Amino acid sequence: MSPVIAVAGGSHGLGRAIVDGLKADGRYEVVILGRKANPELEKETGARVLAADYTNTDALVKLLEENKIDTVITTLNAGMDITPETNLVHAAARSSVTRRYIPNVWSALVYKPEHAASFPFAGLRFQIMDELRKTNLEWTAIYNGIFMEYYVSGLPTHLEKYAIAVDVEAGIAGIPASGNVPIAFTYSRDIGRFVAALQSVEKWEQDYRIVGDTKTWNEVVAIAEKAKGVKFDVAHDSVEKLQKGQITELPLHKKAYALLGGAEVAKPMVQGMYAQYGLWMEQGLFVYKDNATVLNDVFPEIKPLGLAEAWEKAGGKA
Repeated sequence: MSPVIAVAGGSHGLGRAIVDGLKADGRYEVVILGRKANPELEKETGARVLAADYTNTDALVKLLEENKIDTVITTLNAGMDITPETNLVHAAARSSVTRRYIPNVWSALVYKPEHAASFPFAGLRFQIMDELRKTNLEWTAIYNGIFMEYYVSGLPTHLEKYAIAVDVEAGIAGIPASGNVPIAFTYSRDIGRFVAALQSVEKWEQDYRIVGDTKTWNEVVAIAEKAKGVKFDVAHDSVEKLQKGQITELPLHKKAYALLGGAEVAKPMVQGMYAQYGLWMEQGLFVYKDNATVLNDVFPEIKPLGLAEAWEKAGGKA
């Protein structure tokens, strides 16, 4: 009997890419935890959709046990409210059949305690991981670089596009500092393939890395310019500007403002967050230099897309 893997948040975005990767692997029964039943999604994915009440831990325990869910993978996005995932962690820990858990980390930046002061999302992720440490669940966090499809026009994806530093659709870039420091990028569909392969590992390490390609922001712009056949309008934001929480505004930033409550409320927060990202990028924190295991090395048969190759796949000229 195939192990049952549940993907919370698997109806869209990265969660959907992970569902696709697991289904393509073929060794697992995949279910999606959603807010409500979704027959159309079941038809599209070939995965059952289970309505999950994230406010009710007892109901979540029952859901996990009745469906014999061995592993929970979550990409739940509830903004600053981690209650849904906290409840899911507690339910998985209480479930008599659930052994493994991958939390909603999926970050380009490897979170450290010192990041929480200037980046609240890091603190929230630490809270989830602290809850997992209190359980007997086997769990791992995955750091996967920046989503590559944000920087390639026309690359198939389930993700909504956002922009840090480069808006490829508008042909505008606000490069943090020098733009010469390497950064890790990975296509979400490759993340799904690696996550599926990881399920076969008998004992998980505490965290893993995934890297599709490593490029500087200046290289990202050069590849995009070549692929699109146009010159971008490029500004460089100085370290001093970034330290003030200021960045060059890109058209796609307005999408982030809307998501977080509108420009009046969200603009200072988004710009401050991206400015902090820029400072960390210039410090080399968005490329993996530690000794953590990189899944590319564990599964060399998986060949992730590089950035130039991704443009070619999407029909560009890179």
